[in-house]
Amino acid sequence: MADPVNMSNGNQGGNEEKKKSNTGLKAVGFVAGGILLLLIGLGLGWYFFYRVQVNVTVQAPPPPPAPPAPKPDPAAVRALEDALEKQKQSNKAIEDQIAKLREALQGNVCTITDPRGLGITPPGPGGGPSGPQTPVPTTPGSKSTGLDPKIPGRPEIKADPGRTEASRQDPPPPPPTGTLADLVPVLENATVLILAQKTQGLGTGTGFFVSRDIVLTNNHVVSDLSDGTVFIASRKLGTVLEGKVIGSIGGGNAGGADFAVVQVQGRVPAQIKPLGLGVEPAALKEVVAAGYPGAILRNDRNFLELLKGDPSKAPELVLTKGEVSAVQNRDRGLPSIAHTASISSGNSGGPLIDRCGRVVGINTFVTRAEAGQGGGFAIGATGASKFLRSNNVSFDWTEAACTK
Repeated sequence: MADPVNMSNGNQGGNEEKKKSNTGLKAVGFVAGGILLLLIGLGLGWYFFYRVQVNVTVQAPPPPPAPPAPKPDPAAVRALEDALEKQKQSNKAIEDQIAKLREALQGNVCTITDPRGLGITPPGPGGGPSGPQTPVPTTPGSKSTGLDPKIPGRPEIKADPGRTEASRQDPPPPPPTGTLADLVPVLENATVLILAQKTQGLGTGTGFFVSRDIVLTNNHVVSDLSDGTVFIASRKLGTVLEGKVIGSIGGGNAGGADFAVVQVQGRVPAQIKPLGLGVEPAALKEVVAAGYPGAILRNDRNFLELLKGDPSKAPELVLTKGEVSAVQNRDRGLPSIAHTASISSGNSGGPLIDRCGRVVGINTFVTRAEAGQGGGFAIGATGASKFLRSNNVSFDWTEAACTK
């Protein structure tokens, strides 16, 4: 018989080996499962975070092409081109006028070469005819010319038939006592407006009687005439008279000689009293300038009526006062008087008088200073007296200085 004890011990050893074998298998299973889970996690991570993302974009259809621009209307294009051309011409005319005004301010304070710019032309509808008014030349044998109403734009200067010589007589002005107010009638009786028909248009300036029928002015006022005839007017004359230039000198350079004498054709009213000439005053002496500045003329209704054909109308004389700033170039025999009396285009040829009522200079040009204020200049009466004597013109001269 077998030993039961030995048999029992052998079974017990086999069970222990089986338990060890099962434990090893479990360990291998756990490791394999862990590896599998790790691979699954890596795969999911790659899928969600590292794989290439494919974006599906829906392409919108392209917009339809823009319709072609309409062709311009040829008539509208021509109208626009015509308007532009007219505007260019207008701008050019304005630029030319500005250039002329600048030139006048720099030297020539008298001649108005563009009537439309400085008021020589009467206004259009409602204020008189439009277009330049130009004096016509004298016909042979006639004593006066004038604004012929039959010829549009051409003034016929003639005596006013409704006013006789006696009706125009005013009492002579009293001799000046030294006050500025006393000088007003003296200047009104002797100072005249000069209308000069030049080759480039109608010009205006100022002059004054130095003898019964002789008017002294600047040469640049009456130079370049179309027919050698000028027209003279004033409120005291009561009409428009012709004049002929009988002597002249200079007029080209500021500070040089610039004189002309005009012989008046026709009867001069008795109340016209010529102005005497006197030696140039000292600095800071009071002076008065008389003339017809163009900027003021265009606002004078009487002047517009004169250009429309009424010879009995004449603009108001413009008077300004000031002081002598300096008398220059005495040693040259042709002194220039710098003064503060306001003058501008149209004053050229007009008198500059002292408190004694004597002409001490002839207003000729103005300057504009770059720093400070510009001023007016008059050629001294000493130079004017030499010119008058050289042309055999009689006049009154006083050598002594005015003490008023």
